Amino acid sequence: MPDSGLRSTPHLRVLVAEPNVSAREWLAPLVREVGGHMIEVETGLELQLALARGGYDLVVTHARLPTPSGLQVLASARAAGSTVPFIVITSFEQGSVRVFVSDQEGTVLSSRVLNAEQLTTLMAGLVPGAKSTRQLG
Repeated sequence: MPDSGLRSTPHLRVLVAEPNVSAREWLAPLVREVGGHMIEVETGLELQLALARGGYDLVVTHARLPTPSGLQVLASARAAGSTVPFIVITSFEQGSVRVFVSDQEGTVLSSRVLNAEQLTTLMAGLVPGAKSTRQLG
């Protein structure tokens, strides 16, 4: 069956590039909460290859991935015209992350520390069609 461009699944495709297994395990239920299906990679090269295949609604990447870094991949994606929103994790501690965001227009929003509830709300706000009952406070 040819690809019509319409999703046959209600799931959002969320590409998560994070070498830390604990961080990926912490992120997984948050991605599910916004109606997402998490595709996992661990290196910058894997992230680049996955982005080249396309079809992602959101990218969550660690800034310091093994070569190239998540920041380098973000810069390359924007230079190539990609509009997929990126959440870039700059640090992870159990229960919270420090992130900055590059939205669909490429605007970089300020760095901030978010707990699970706040990160879920941020993800839902970046992706049309995401679900969340939470309010960012």
